Amino acid sequence: MLSHPAFTPLFPANMASDGDDFVEPEDGFADDDLLSPDDINVSLDGVHGGQQARSFLEREDFESELGSVDPFSEDFQDIAQHDIVEIIADGDRVGRPIIVFYAYRLPSNKSIDHDKLLRYLQATLDKVVDLDYTIIYFHYGLRSHNKPPVRWMVQAYKVLDRRYKKNLKALYVVHPTRFIRVIHTLFRPFISAKFEDKFYCVNSLTELEKALDLTRQLNVSLPVREHDATQRRASEVGKGSTTPPTPPRPSQQFDVTLEFILAHHTDHDVPPIVLDLCWFIDNYCLDIEGIFRKSANVGSIKRLREKINRGERVDFVNDAEYKDNVETAAHHAAVLLKTFLRSLGEPVTTNELYNKLTDLAEKPQVPKLEKWKFVRDFVALLPLPNYRLLKTVVCLLTKVAQNSQINLMNANNLSVVFGPNLAWPTDQQVNIAQLGNLNNFCYQLIVHYDEIFTR
Repeated sequence: MLSHPAFTPLFPANMASDGDDFVEPEDGFADDDLLSPDDINVSLDGVHGGQQARSFLEREDFESELGSVDPFSEDFQDIAQHDIVEIIADGDRVGRPIIVFYAYRLPSNKSIDHDKLLRYLQATLDKVVDLDYTIIYFHYGLRSHNKPPVRWMVQAYKVLDRRYKKNLKALYVVHPTRFIRVIHTLFRPFISAKFEDKFYCVNSLTELEKALDLTRQLNVSLPVREHDATQRRASEVGKGSTTPPTPPRPSQQFDVTLEFILAHHTDHDVPPIVLDLCWFIDNYCLDIEGIFRKSANVGSIKRLREKINRGERVDFVNDAEYKDNVETAAHHAAVLLKTFLRSLGEPVTTNELYNKLTDLAEKPQVPKLEKWKFVRDFVALLPLPNYRLLKTVVCLLTKVAQNSQINLMNANNLSVVFGPNLAWPTDQQVNIAQLGNLNNFCYQLIVHYDEIFTR
Protein backbone atom coordinates (compact mmCIF):
# COMPACT_ATOMS: atom_id res chain seq x y z
CA MET A 1 0.00 0.00 0.00
CA LEU A 2 1.30 3.45 -0.92
CA SER A 3 2.57 5.45 2.05
CA HIS A 4 1.32 9.04 2.35
CA PRO A 5 3.10 11.25 4.90
CA ALA A 6 0.25 13.77 4.89
CA PHE A 7 -2.37 11.45 6.28
CA THR A 8 -2.81 8.25 8.19
CA PRO A 9 -5.18 5.28 8.08
CA LEU A 10 -8.39 6.14 9.84
CA PHE A 11 -8.17 3.36 12.40
CA PRO A 12 -4.70 1.84 12.80
CA ALA A 13 -4.75 -1.68 14.21
CA ASN A 14 -2.89 -0.60 17.35
CA MET A 15 -4.99 2.51 18.06
CA ALA A 16 -5.75 2.86 21.76
CA SER A 17 -9.28 3.66 22.79
CA ASP A 18 -8.15 6.88 24.47
CA GLY A 19 -5.70 7.99 21.77
CA ASP A 20 -5.37 11.47 20.31
CA ASP A 21 -5.89 10.68 16.62
CA PHE A 22 -8.77 13.12 16.30
CA VAL A 23 -8.86 16.90 16.44
CA GLU A 24 -12.14 17.93 18.03
CA PRO A 25 -13.88 21.05 16.62
CA GLU A 26 -13.89 24.22 18.68
CA ASP A 27 -17.32 25.49 17.67
CA GLY A 28 -19.33 23.72 20.33
CA PHE A 29 -20.28 20.96 17.91
CA ALA A 30 -20.63 18.01 20.25
CA ASP A 31 -21.81 14.62 19.07
CA ASP A 32 -22.38 12.92 22.41
CA ASP A 33 -26.10 12.66 21.62
CA LEU A 34 -25.69 11.19 18.14
CA LEU A 35 -26.06 7.59 19.31
CA SER A 36 -29.34 6.34 20.71
CA PRO A 37 -29.85 3.01 22.56
CA ASP A 38 -31.48 1.65 19.38
CA ASP A 39 -28.34 2.53 17.45
CA ILE A 40 -26.08 0.71 19.86
CA ASN A 41 -28.25 -2.42 19.78
CA VAL A 42 -28.74 -2.52 16.02
CA SER A 43 -28.20 -5.92 14.41
CA LEU A 44 -25.36 -6.24 11.91
CA ASP A 45 -26.31 -9.70 10.72
CA GLY A 46 -26.01 -10.33 7.02
CA VAL A 47 -23.80 -7.39 6.10
CA HIS A 48 -22.06 -9.45 3.41
CA GLY A 49 -23.49 -10.50 0.09
CA GLY A 50 -24.78 -9.05 -3.15
CA GLN A 51 -24.20 -9.79 -6.80
CA GLN A 52 -21.53 -8.24 -8.94
CA ALA A 53 -22.70 -6.17 -11.92
CA ARG A 54 -21.18 -6.21 -15.39
CA SER A 55 -18.38 -3.81 -16.19
CA PHE A 56 -19.36 -0.71 -18.13
CA LEU A 57 -16.97 -1.91 -20.84
CA GLU A 58 -19.46 -4.70 -21.57
CA ARG A 59 -22.45 -2.39 -21.87
CA GLU A 60 -23.80 -1.31 -25.23
CA ASP A 61 -26.40 1.30 -24.23
CA PHE A 62 -24.16 4.33 -24.55
CA GLU A 63 -27.11 6.72 -24.34
CA SER A 64 -27.66 5.78 -20.71
CA GLU A 65 -23.93 5.96 -19.97
CA LEU A 66 -23.71 9.43 -21.49
CA GLY A 67 -26.70 10.71 -19.59
CA SER A 68 -28.82 11.61 -22.61
CA VAL A 69 -31.37 9.17 -21.23
CA ASP A 70 -32.29 9.70 -17.59
CA PRO A 71 -30.43 6.92 -15.68
CA PHE A 72 -32.75 7.21 -12.68
CA SER A 73 -35.85 5.06 -12.45
CA GLU A 74 -37.56 7.55 -10.13
CA ASP A 75 -37.63 11.27 -9.49
CA PHE A 76 -34.94 12.22 -6.94
CA GLN A 77 -35.44 15.98 -7.14
CA ASP A 78 -36.54 16.19 -3.51
CA ILE A 79 -33.21 14.61 -2.49
CA ALA A 80 -30.99 16.22 -5.10
CA GLN A 81 -32.11 19.75 -4.18
CA HIS A 82 -30.10 19.52 -0.94
CA ASP A 83 -26.79 18.93 -2.83
CA ILE A 84 -25.78 16.32 -0.25
CA VAL A 85 -23.68 14.49 -2.82
CA GLU A 86 -21.46 15.98 -5.52
CA ILE A 87 -19.09 14.52 -8.07
CA ILE A 88 -15.73 16.14 -8.74
CA ALA A 89 -15.37 14.48 -12.10
CA ASP A 90 -11.92 15.82 -12.96
CA GLY A 91 -10.84 13.92 -9.86
CA ASP A 92 -7.40 13.44 -8.42
CA ARG A 93 -4.04 13.50 -10.17
CA VAL A 94 -4.47 10.05 -11.69
CA GLY A 95 -7.93 10.65 -13.05
CA ARG A 96 -10.07 9.00 -10.40
CA PRO A 97 -13.43 10.77 -9.99
CA ILE A 98 -14.21 11.97 -6.47
CA ILE A 99 -17.58 11.57 -4.75
CA VAL A 100 -18.17 14.22 -2.06
CA PHE A 101 -20.73 13.75 0.74
CA TYR A 102 -21.62 16.75 2.95
CA ALA A 103 -23.10 15.84 6.34
CA TYR A 104 -24.19 19.41 7.11
CA ARG A 105 -26.49 19.38 4.09
CA LEU A 106 -28.53 16.46 5.39
CA PRO A 107 -32.00 17.81 6.24
CA SER A 108 -33.87 16.95 9.40
CA ASN A 109 -34.76 13.29 9.78
CA LYS A 110 -38.40 14.36 9.86
CA SER A 111 -38.22 15.72 6.31
CA ILE A 112 -36.23 13.09 4.41
CA ASP A 113 -36.96 9.54 3.30
CA HIS A 114 -33.77 7.66 4.17
CA ASP A 115 -34.65 4.68 1.96
CA LYS A 116 -34.96 7.05 -0.97
CA LEU A 117 -31.70 8.73 0.04
CA LEU A 118 -29.99 5.35 -0.23
CA ARG A 119 -31.45 4.75 -3.68
CA TYR A 120 -30.22 8.21 -4.69
CA LEU A 121 -26.72 7.36 -3.45
CA GLN A 122 -26.79 4.19 -5.53
CA ALA A 123 -27.90 6.10 -8.62
CA THR A 124 -25.11 8.65 -8.08
CA LEU A 125 -22.42 6.03 -7.54
CA ASP A 126 -23.61 4.14 -10.61
CA LYS A 127 -22.18 6.99 -12.69
CA VAL A 128 -18.62 6.18 -11.63
CA VAL A 129 -18.63 2.81 -9.86
CA ASP A 130 -17.10 0.92 -12.79
CA LEU A 131 -14.10 3.27 -12.68
CA ASP A 132 -11.55 3.61 -9.92
CA TYR A 133 -12.96 6.31 -7.64
CA THR A 134 -12.54 8.08 -4.29
CA ILE A 135 -15.10 9.14 -1.66
CA ILE A 136 -14.71 12.16 0.61
CA TYR A 137 -17.06 12.45 3.58
CA PHE A 138 -17.17 15.85 5.28
CA HIS A 139 -18.37 15.08 8.80
CA TYR A 140 -18.84 18.71 9.83
CA GLY A 141 -22.46 19.52 10.63
CA LEU A 142 -23.77 16.08 11.51
CA ARG A 143 -26.04 16.52 14.51
CA SER A 144 -28.68 14.52 16.29
CA HIS A 145 -31.54 16.02 14.27
CA ASN A 146 -30.11 15.10 10.85
CA LYS A 147 -28.09 11.94 11.58
CA PRO A 148 -29.39 8.90 9.68
CA PRO A 149 -30.12 5.94 11.99
CA VAL A 150 -27.28 3.48 12.42
CA ARG A 151 -29.56 0.74 11.11
CA TRP A 152 -29.72 2.77 7.87
CA MET A 153 -25.91 2.76 7.75
CA VAL A 154 -26.01 -1.03 8.11
CA GLN A 155 -28.53 -1.22 5.29
CA ALA A 156 -26.29 0.98 3.13
CA TYR A 157 -23.33 -1.31 3.77
CA LYS A 158 -25.45 -4.27 2.61
CA VAL A 159 -26.83 -2.56 -0.48
CA LEU A 160 -23.53 -1.07 -1.60
CA ASP A 161 -22.05 -4.48 -2.31
CA ARG A 162 -18.80 -5.63 -3.86
CA ARG A 163 -19.55 -3.85 -7.12
CA TYR A 164 -19.32 -0.52 -5.26
CA LYS A 165 -16.40 -1.52 -3.03
CA LYS A 166 -13.96 -3.15 -5.42
CA ASN A 167 -13.04 0.03 -7.37
CA LEU A 168 -13.15 2.32 -4.33
CA LYS A 169 -9.53 3.35 -3.87
CA ALA A 170 -9.90 5.53 -0.78
CA LEU A 171 -12.53 6.88 1.61
CA TYR A 172 -11.47 10.05 3.42
CA VAL A 173 -13.27 11.20 6.56
CA VAL A 174 -12.61 14.92 7.00
CA HIS A 175 -12.94 16.70 10.37
CA PRO A 176 -13.88 13.51 12.26
CA THR A 177 -15.21 13.38 15.83
CA ARG A 178 -15.64 10.68 18.45
CA PHE A 179 -18.85 9.59 16.75
CA ILE A 180 -16.78 8.18 13.88
CA ARG A 181 -14.77 6.12 16.37
CA VAL A 182 -17.95 4.64 17.86
CA ILE A 183 -19.39 3.77 14.45
CA HIS A 184 -16.15 2.09 13.50
CA THR A 185 -16.25 0.04 16.69
CA LEU A 186 -19.73 -1.20 15.73
CA PHE A 187 -18.77 -2.09 12.18
CA ARG A 188 -15.21 -3.27 12.59
CA PRO A 189 -15.96 -6.99 13.16
CA PHE A 190 -17.74 -7.11 9.82
CA ILE A 191 -15.39 -5.03 7.65
CA SER A 192 -12.67 -6.83 5.72
CA ALA A 193 -9.07 -5.79 6.23
CA LYS A 194 -8.81 -4.89 2.55
CA PHE A 195 -11.78 -2.54 2.80
CA GLU A 196 -10.60 -1.02 6.08
CA ASP A 197 -7.23 -0.23 4.53
CA LYS A 198 -9.03 2.22 2.25
CA PHE A 199 -10.22 4.40 5.16
CA TYR A 200 -8.26 7.53 6.03
CA CYS A 201 -8.74 10.28 8.57
CA VAL A 202 -7.69 13.84 7.77
CA ASN A 203 -8.15 16.81 10.08
CA SER A 204 -7.87 19.64 7.53
CA LEU A 205 -8.44 20.47 3.90
CA THR A 206 -4.71 21.00 3.45
CA GLU A 207 -4.07 17.43 4.55
CA LEU A 208 -6.82 16.21 2.25
CA GLU A 209 -5.41 18.02 -0.78
CA LYS A 210 -1.95 16.60 -0.04
CA ALA A 211 -3.41 13.13 0.35
CA LEU A 212 -5.09 13.46 -3.04
CA ASP A 213 -1.81 14.79 -4.46
CA LEU A 214 -3.38 18.05 -5.62
CA THR A 215 -1.77 21.42 -6.09
CA ARG A 216 -5.07 23.09 -6.97
CA GLN A 217 -7.58 23.83 -4.24
CA LEU A 218 -10.57 21.52 -4.01
CA ASN A 219 -13.84 23.23 -4.85
CA VAL A 220 -15.35 22.63 -1.38
CA SER A 221 -18.49 24.34 -0.07
CA LEU A 222 -18.09 27.57 1.89
CA PRO A 223 -19.38 26.32 5.32
CA VAL A 224 -16.86 23.45 5.31
CA ARG A 225 -14.06 25.77 4.24
CA GLU A 226 -14.97 28.28 6.96
CA HIS A 227 -15.04 25.51 9.56
CA ASP A 228 -11.64 24.34 8.36
CA ALA A 229 -10.26 27.90 8.52
CA THR A 230 -11.50 28.27 12.09
CA GLN A 231 -9.71 25.10 13.12
CA ARG A 232 -6.58 26.10 11.22
CA ARG A 233 -6.40 29.53 12.87
CA ALA A 234 -6.72 27.92 16.28
CA SER A 235 -3.92 25.47 15.51
CA GLU A 236 -1.63 28.16 14.05
CA VAL A 237 -1.60 30.36 17.15
CA GLY A 238 2.02 30.89 18.05
CA LYS A 239 3.35 29.53 14.75
CA GLY A 240 5.42 31.57 12.35
CA SER A 241 4.44 32.64 8.83
CA THR A 242 4.47 30.16 5.97
CA THR A 243 7.08 30.11 3.19
CA PRO A 244 5.90 31.74 -0.07
CA PRO A 245 5.44 29.35 -3.00
CA THR A 246 8.33 28.76 -5.39
CA PRO A 247 7.79 30.21 -8.89
CA PRO A 248 7.54 27.61 -11.69
CA ARG A 249 10.58 26.60 -13.72
CA PRO A 250 10.67 27.68 -17.37
CA SER A 251 10.67 23.97 -18.30
CA GLN A 252 7.55 23.22 -16.27
CA GLN A 253 4.55 21.74 -18.09
CA PHE A 254 2.39 20.44 -15.24
CA ASP A 255 0.53 22.76 -12.83
CA VAL A 256 0.99 25.82 -15.05
CA THR A 257 -1.27 27.47 -17.62
CA LEU A 258 -1.31 26.67 -21.32
CA GLU A 259 -0.17 30.23 -21.95
CA PHE A 260 2.87 29.73 -19.68
CA ILE A 261 3.89 26.50 -21.43
CA LEU A 262 3.70 27.93 -24.93
CA ALA A 263 5.50 31.12 -23.86
CA HIS A 264 8.45 29.00 -22.67
CA HIS A 265 8.35 26.56 -25.60
CA THR A 266 8.10 29.02 -28.46
CA ASP A 267 8.92 26.42 -31.11
CA HIS A 268 5.72 24.49 -30.31
CA ASP A 269 2.05 25.20 -31.04
CA VAL A 270 1.03 22.37 -28.70
CA PRO A 271 2.77 21.57 -25.39
CA PRO A 272 5.72 19.22 -26.05
CA ILE A 273 4.59 16.70 -23.43
CA VAL A 274 1.24 16.30 -25.20
CA LEU A 275 2.95 15.63 -28.53
CA ASP A 276 5.31 13.10 -26.91
CA LEU A 277 2.51 11.25 -25.11
CA CYS A 278 0.21 11.20 -28.14
CA TRP A 279 3.01 9.93 -30.38
CA PHE A 280 3.86 7.09 -28.00
CA ILE A 281 0.25 6.01 -27.47
CA ASP A 282 -0.47 6.23 -31.21
CA ASN A 283 2.53 4.10 -32.14
CA TYR A 284 2.67 1.55 -29.32
CA CYS A 285 -0.55 1.45 -27.29
CA LEU A 286 -3.63 1.32 -29.51
CA ASP A 287 -4.11 -2.38 -28.79
CA ILE A 288 -3.75 -2.09 -24.99
CA GLU A 289 -6.98 -3.18 -23.31
CA GLY A 290 -8.55 -0.49 -21.15
CA ILE A 291 -6.25 2.31 -22.33
CA PHE A 292 -7.35 5.58 -20.62
CA ARG A 293 -9.67 3.64 -18.31
CA LYS A 294 -7.18 2.01 -15.98
CA SER A 295 -5.46 4.12 -13.34
CA ALA A 296 -1.79 4.06 -12.36
CA ASN A 297 0.28 4.16 -9.21
CA VAL A 298 0.06 7.64 -7.70
CA GLY A 299 3.73 7.69 -6.73
CA SER A 300 4.85 6.73 -10.25
CA ILE A 301 2.79 9.48 -11.86
CA LYS A 302 4.07 12.06 -9.38
CA ARG A 303 7.67 11.02 -10.08
CA LEU A 304 7.16 11.26 -13.84
CA ARG A 305 5.46 14.63 -13.52
CA GLU A 306 8.33 16.03 -11.48
CA LYS A 307 10.85 14.66 -13.96
CA ILE A 308 9.08 16.34 -16.87
CA ASN A 309 8.79 19.61 -14.95
CA ARG A 310 12.59 19.58 -14.54
CA GLY A 311 12.89 19.47 -18.31
CA GLU A 312 13.90 15.81 -18.44
CA ARG A 313 12.47 13.48 -21.06
CA VAL A 314 10.62 10.24 -20.31
CA ASP A 315 11.38 7.51 -22.86
CA PHE A 316 8.47 5.09 -22.66
CA VAL A 317 10.16 2.80 -25.18
CA ASN A 318 13.73 2.46 -23.89
CA ASP A 319 13.74 3.49 -20.20
CA ALA A 320 14.57 0.49 -18.00
CA GLU A 321 11.19 0.37 -16.21
CA TYR A 322 9.29 0.32 -19.52
CA LYS A 323 11.47 -1.77 -21.79
CA ASP A 324 9.62 -5.04 -22.45
CA ASN A 325 6.70 -3.69 -20.37
CA VAL A 326 4.58 -1.77 -22.83
CA GLU A 327 1.36 -2.22 -20.83
CA THR A 328 2.75 -0.32 -17.83
CA ALA A 329 4.19 2.32 -20.14
CA ALA A 330 0.83 2.66 -21.90
CA HIS A 331 -1.16 3.24 -18.73
CA HIS A 332 1.43 5.65 -17.33
CA ALA A 333 1.38 7.66 -20.56
CA ALA A 334 -2.43 7.68 -20.69
CA VAL A 335 -2.77 8.82 -17.08
CA LEU A 336 -0.11 11.49 -17.61
CA LEU A 337 -2.10 12.91 -20.53
CA LYS A 338 -5.27 13.14 -18.43
CA THR A 339 -3.25 14.55 -15.55
CA PHE A 340 -1.76 17.24 -17.78
CA LEU A 341 -5.19 18.40 -18.95
CA ARG A 342 -6.41 18.71 -15.36
CA SER A 343 -3.30 20.59 -14.26
CA LEU A 344 -3.78 23.58 -16.59
CA GLY A 345 -5.84 25.52 -14.06
CA GLU A 346 -8.93 25.45 -16.27
CA PRO A 347 -10.30 23.00 -18.85
CA VAL A 348 -9.04 23.13 -22.40
CA THR A 349 -12.55 24.31 -23.34
CA THR A 350 -12.02 27.20 -20.85
CA ASN A 351 -14.05 28.29 -17.85
CA GLU A 352 -15.33 31.31 -19.74
CA LEU A 353 -17.13 29.20 -22.35
CA TYR A 354 -18.53 26.61 -19.94
CA ASN A 355 -22.02 28.13 -19.87
CA LYS A 356 -22.17 27.97 -23.66
CA LEU A 357 -21.20 24.33 -23.42
CA THR A 358 -24.07 23.58 -21.06
CA ASP A 359 -26.41 25.34 -23.50
CA LEU A 360 -25.68 22.52 -25.95
CA ALA A 361 -27.46 20.10 -23.64
CA GLU A 362 -30.55 22.29 -23.50
CA LYS A 363 -31.54 21.81 -27.12
CA PRO A 364 -33.91 18.83 -26.92
CA GLN A 365 -35.56 19.92 -30.16
CA VAL A 366 -32.35 19.27 -32.09
CA PRO A 367 -32.26 15.82 -33.77
CA LYS A 368 -29.60 13.56 -32.32
CA LEU A 369 -27.78 13.29 -35.65
CA GLU A 370 -27.53 17.09 -35.90
CA LYS A 371 -26.00 17.80 -32.46
CA TRP A 372 -22.45 17.60 -33.75
CA LYS A 373 -23.05 20.86 -35.66
CA PHE A 374 -23.61 22.74 -32.40
CA VAL A 375 -20.47 21.14 -30.99
CA ARG A 376 -18.58 22.32 -34.09
CA ASP A 377 -19.81 25.87 -33.58
CA PHE A 378 -18.77 25.76 -29.93
CA VAL A 379 -15.28 24.47 -30.71
CA ALA A 380 -14.83 27.29 -33.22
CA LEU A 381 -15.13 29.76 -30.32
CA LEU A 382 -12.03 28.41 -28.56
CA PRO A 383 -8.80 30.45 -28.52
CA LEU A 384 -6.41 29.07 -31.13
CA PRO A 385 -3.96 27.46 -28.61
CA ASN A 386 -6.87 25.68 -26.90
CA TYR A 387 -8.30 24.61 -30.24
CA ARG A 388 -4.97 23.10 -31.30
CA LEU A 389 -4.56 21.26 -28.01
CA LEU A 390 -8.12 19.88 -28.10
CA LYS A 391 -7.73 18.81 -31.73
CA THR A 392 -4.48 16.98 -30.96
CA VAL A 393 -5.99 15.06 -28.05
CA VAL A 394 -9.25 14.17 -29.80
CA CYS A 395 -7.33 13.02 -32.88
CA LEU A 396 -5.61 10.47 -30.67
CA LEU A 397 -8.93 9.39 -29.13
CA THR A 398 -10.37 8.70 -32.59
CA LYS A 399 -7.48 6.35 -33.29
CA VAL A 400 -8.00 4.59 -29.98
CA ALA A 401 -11.72 4.20 -30.78
CA GLN A 402 -10.91 2.76 -34.21
CA ASN A 403 -9.12 -0.10 -32.41
CA SER A 404 -11.92 -0.74 -29.92
CA GLN A 405 -12.35 -4.34 -31.06
CA ILE A 406 -9.00 -5.00 -29.39
CA ASN A 407 -8.67 -2.36 -26.65
CA LEU A 408 -12.42 -2.33 -25.71
CA MET A 409 -12.39 1.48 -25.69
CA ASN A 410 -14.95 2.66 -28.22
CA ALA A 411 -16.08 6.27 -28.51
CA ASN A 412 -18.68 5.81 -25.79
CA ASN A 413 -16.26 4.29 -23.29
CA LEU A 414 -13.62 6.92 -24.03
CA SER A 415 -16.13 9.73 -23.53
CA VAL A 416 -17.14 8.33 -20.12
CA VAL A 417 -13.57 8.25 -18.81
CA PHE A 418 -12.17 11.24 -20.73
CA GLY A 419 -15.00 13.76 -21.01
CA PRO A 420 -14.50 15.48 -17.63
CA ASN A 421 -10.79 15.95 -18.37
CA LEU A 422 -11.70 18.16 -21.32
CA ALA A 423 -14.52 20.31 -20.02
CA TRP A 424 -15.08 20.20 -16.23
CA PRO A 425 -14.84 23.82 -14.99
CA THR A 426 -12.56 24.81 -12.11
CA ASP A 427 -14.21 28.07 -11.06
CA GLN A 428 -17.70 26.91 -10.03
CA GLN A 429 -19.72 24.13 -8.45
CA VAL A 430 -21.34 21.93 -11.09
CA ASN A 431 -24.41 19.76 -10.69
CA ILE A 432 -23.67 16.07 -11.20
CA ALA A 433 -26.31 15.96 -13.92
CA GLN A 434 -23.82 17.83 -16.12
CA LEU A 435 -21.45 14.87 -16.08
CA GLY A 436 -23.49 13.10 -18.75
CA ASN A 437 -23.60 16.26 -20.87
CA LEU A 438 -19.83 16.64 -20.77
CA ASN A 439 -19.39 13.00 -21.71
CA ASN A 440 -21.80 13.45 -24.60
CA PHE A 441 -19.79 16.47 -25.74
CA CYS A 442 -16.65 14.32 -25.82
CA TYR A 443 -18.53 11.59 -27.68
CA GLN A 444 -19.52 14.04 -30.41
CA LEU A 445 -15.91 15.25 -30.72
CA ILE A 446 -14.67 11.70 -31.31
CA VAL A 447 -17.41 10.47 -33.64
CA HIS A 448 -17.52 13.66 -35.73
CA TYR A 449 -13.85 14.63 -35.55
CA ASP A 450 -13.46 15.37 -39.27
CA GLU A 451 -16.57 17.57 -39.41
CA ILE A 452 -15.85 19.47 -36.17
CA PHE A 453 -12.13 20.26 -36.53
CA THR A 454 -12.08 22.06 -39.86
CA ARG A 455 -9.28 24.57 -39.32
